[in-house]
Amino acid sequence: SKSSEEIKQQNSELSERVHSLVSQNSAMKLDMEDLHKKLEMAELMIQQFSSQAGSLDANQQLQMALEEKASLETQVAQLSESLRQLQAERDQYVEKLKEERSIWQQRVEQLSEQVRTMAEEKERYMAQIRELEANVAEL
Repeated sequence: SKSSEEIKQQNSELSERVHSLVSQNSAMKLDMEDLHKKLEMAELMIQQFSSQAGSLDANQQLQMALEEKASLETQVAQLSESLRQLQAERDQYVEKLKEERSIWQQRVEQLSEQVRTMAEEKERYMAQIRELEANVAEL
């Protein structure tokens, strides 16, 4: 029973961790979508500035937009890697939970079999006691 409570506690903690990872995963997906939108805006700005010829301000703005694009691409790559790692970690926790669930199902089946066996033994012993009491009463 104590071991069962410990395992239940571990399962609960792992479930909470999985839920936390799922939440982080969702937040990162939203961040990635936001960064993709910013990247698209930066690319649009680059196209606009590229179409304008000659002015020094436009060239400076183009350079800034290119730098921002590079920065956003780096952030997208980092978030993608973090997302991949979180998904791998989540998958590991899910697999561990499945394994523990399987172990506990086997344990429950074993205990159910033991209970059934003990109940049968009890019935046999009770029948034997009744028979012996009848014999004693006869004697």
